[in-house]
Amino acid sequence: MKDPKIIIDSDVTQITSRYSKIKGISPNEALALFLGSKTYKTLNNIDTGLCYEMTDYIYEMFLEETGDLNELQTNN
Repeated sequence: MKDPKIIIDSDVTQITSRYSKIKGISPNEALALFLGSKTYKTLNNIDTGLCYEMTDYIYEMFLEETGDLNELQTNN
């Protein structure tokens, strides 16, 4: 099994990149928002097992937390 920290780093990179694109903000702004989220705190706690979930699932959790999930679904 891969090192959880490598998986987390990969998830953070993918999520912040996608979020910056949909919101039209810089990757650094997206990173700051994600790092301050409950989703990140849960992801970073290896005991929760969230780091072993698919990135899309974690991304949707983050979008739901920020209130952007409904907005994204409405625009599609």
